[in-house]
Amino acid sequence: MLQKLLQKNRTHHPVLKFLKATLAELHGLVPENFPVLYAFDRLSHLPRYLKALGIRAERGSLNLAATEVRLQDVAIYARKLQEIREDTPSAASPEKMNKIDELYWMIEEYKVSLFAQELKTPYPVSPKRLQHLILEIENILY
Repeated sequence: MLQKLLQKNRTHHPVLKFLKATLAELHGLVPENFPVLYAFDRLSHLPRYLKALGIRAERGSLNLAATEVRLQDVAIYARKLQEIREDTPSAASPEKMNKIDELYWMIEEYKVSLFAQELKTPYPVSPKRLQHLILEIENILY
């Protein structure tokens, strides 16, 4: 689907840029080693994440402005996750590493809730819940 959208919008540069970023996100979500990278229970959620990403790409190609506003909301938490990962030593406790992983997946669920509500999330997700988890992670010393 993304390839068709890229082809269809090849001369519409803002949409093309958005679609290329979405494609890069797809590759980040499903890297070559994803079967060994993700726990089995997480693998069962991938089809929903991929479908949500496709819906976001399709809707974004039709209404880029609205999609970009929502992407800015997501970017706040994605940046915070990146900061946490950069600031966390590799010898951090399993508890902290698990919470960081939980934050990554909660951000993915947040994307589903923003861009493809019809796919539903398995648990409630909101900026308040994301912020709470970030504070939890920051309060774990090691």
